[in-house]
Amino acid sequence: MKVAVFAGTYVDTKMGSDLLEKNNFETILYPISKNPKEQSKLQFYSVEELTNIVKEKIEDAKENGAEKIFIYCNSLSVAIDLKYLRETTGMEIITPIDVYKNLDKKYKNIAIIAANSKSAFKIDQILCEEEFRNIVAIGNLTLVEAIEDKLNPEEIIKLLALDKLADYFNNIKREKLDLIILGCTHFPYIKEELERLTDIKILDPAAEMIKMLGE
Repeated sequence: MKVAVFAGTYVDTKMGSDLLEKNNFETILYPISKNPKEQSKLQFYSVEELTNIVKEKIEDAKENGAEKIFIYCNSLSVAIDLKYLRETTGMEIITPIDVYKNLDKKYKNIAIIAANSKSAFKIDQILCEEEFRNIVAIGNLTLVEAIEDKLNPEEIIKLLALDKLADYFNNIKREKLDLIILGCTHFPYIKEELERLTDIKILDPAAEMIKMLGE
């Protein structure tokens, strides 16, 4: 199956493509912006423009034989009009939102680490649509930029004090956390380092997205 991979920048688009190719999908890459700041500005200030950019690229993907659309980027998927894109393009579009909407109800106290505050808020909103959950939400574009700069994961943890953040998550006593969501598709880059810092379950939505893609 040929799949068009959409994400914020070339780096996370390539991450999504590599992941799919490991799972035997053929991919076409569609990065939206040159860098994380440009992507965040589009998401905050130009939702209609961003939706139209994605629509044009989906139409191009169709012409190039794509059978499905894989929006690998969390912040992109919450910043565009997905309903409009699904209706107007007629394409099946898989996004992290689909995972969050079906998240097991047993997770009541959740931390979200996202690329920016808008993305963190939107993921929070999705998680609480049917039932209120206690959410600790953080947007951190500097973390995205550090990953784009290909710094070593251990170095990123130290530079951005993520070990202190993990300590905070670990030591919450009231409404103790039962899940940490990596709400940005850059963040699996540091997942192994984070897992060394906490026993709290860490969710990367990509695995469930791949299952949906194959269905």
